[in-house]
Amino acid sequence: MTPIKAIRAKCIDCCCGQIYEVTKCVCVDCPLYPYRMGHNPKLKGKGGNIANFNKADQARERIDEMEVSV
Repeated sequence: MTPIKAIRAKCIDCCCGQIYEVTKCVCVDCPLYPYRMGHNPKLKGKGGNIANFNKADQARERIDEMEVSV
């Protein structure tokens, strides 16, 4: 289990197993609060799915090919 998944599990436990209650958590002073949804907010916008990068590269290649043929 990753640390983020462990935090998520702790938040679900804190909310008596009610997953929906995690989204409505009001304990903003809790050190786990930013991580309660199972994501690291510090990594927002970084990384990504390699498949998305491959699709973007393929699209750029098609555009380059079209420009060459024109």
